[in-house]
Amino acid sequence: MVKFEWSRSIRARMALVMSLSGILPIVICHVIVAGANGFRLSDLIWYLPLLPILILINWSLSGLVLIPLVQLLQATTKLANMDIRQRLEVDPHEPLEAFELRKSFNRLLNRLEESLNIQCQFVADASHELRTPLTSIQGYTKLLQRRRDSIDTQLLSEALQTISDESGRLIRLVSDLLQLARADAGQAVLNQLEVVDLRDVLSSVEDTVSVIAPEQIEIQCLLPPKPVWVFADGDRLKQVFLNLTNNAIKATQGGGKVTLTARPSNQQAIVRVIDTGIGIAPADQQRIFDRFYRIERSRTRSRLYGGGTGLGLAIALTIIKAHGGSIQLESELNKGSTFSVKLPLADKDQLAKAKKETQAKIDNAAFDDLPSSQTVARERSGS
Repeated sequence: MVKFEWSRSIRARMALVMSLSGILPIVICHVIVAGANGFRLSDLIWYLPLLPILILINWSLSGLVLIPLVQLLQATTKLANMDIRQRLEVDPHEPLEAFELRKSFNRLLNRLEESLNIQCQFVADASHELRTPLTSIQGYTKLLQRRRDSIDTQLLSEALQTISDESGRLIRLVSDLLQLARADAGQAVLNQLEVVDLRDVLSSVEDTVSVIAPEQIEIQCLLPPKPVWVFADGDRLKQVFLNLTNNAIKATQGGGKVTLTARPSNQQAIVRVIDTGIGIAPADQQRIFDRFYRIERSRTRSRLYGGGTGLGLAIALTIIKAHGGSIQLESELNKGSTFSVKLPLADKDQLAKAKKETQAKIDNAAFDDLPSSQTVARERSGS
């Protein structure tokens, strides 16, 4: 065990290397000089006492060289038992390597503290969001228990409807939290990737939101005549565009319009969700994609659709980043907002593979529809 620890010691390695690098040149010079007069192996015996002396000297010198590293080790060990908000003291007069190492370590501590703060805020926000519907459910449940013998139909209907709404809100919140937790853990956000025409995705979104949108708000979907192919998870993209469109509807007053557009540009597919609503203040634009961050409720139409969880845009950004894309926001108060989603277009190999798979499905479907006699004949010809 002791030998193993010595072999791992930087100080021991430095002393050994420095000693060998000091004695080897002397031995080599002796061999070269003595070669002309005849070299004897017994001459090297005189160098043997020199090796331990060099090792002792170099052991002391390497200890001096490693003093900054030892001090840094002591400081970090002490820091491990202290508050994470503490930082290593940086002395500009210490060796450059140790100075840079201390600064790098402090930057790492800054990142750790930032991550810890985000995690604590996330837990606090999640607890608050979970407590609100649970409190409502518990309140109505206790009310029903107290008045179970004299409860009227209207109150019963109202209580059950509230319990149902809040339960659905809890389910959505837990589902969103699970999706974000999986993304944070590095698990796959996307399911099946395939070549998808964005026109089909947006048409499906238009059909869905047209049912729930108020009649006073116009829903418009402007799509190009040619397909816009992307290699993506179609269900996840629909989830993103549904979220963006629903948010646009909530922010739009009666008589306004929500428009969805798509077009290819420079190897990218650009989808825009445009509304003529109340817009987003610059201060809110900086945090709109933060988890649990929501614009003041009185400035939106969210009361018509139920309260959101404040996680929709965070999930949307996570999904789009997993596709290699980005989301940008342009907004002006009382004039509307535009969310621009950029996704890489499918390349030629992906399109070719998709065409082969589609053709294979068509051929298999046609083969299955053949009469039995023709099927037998085809099988014989194939054999």
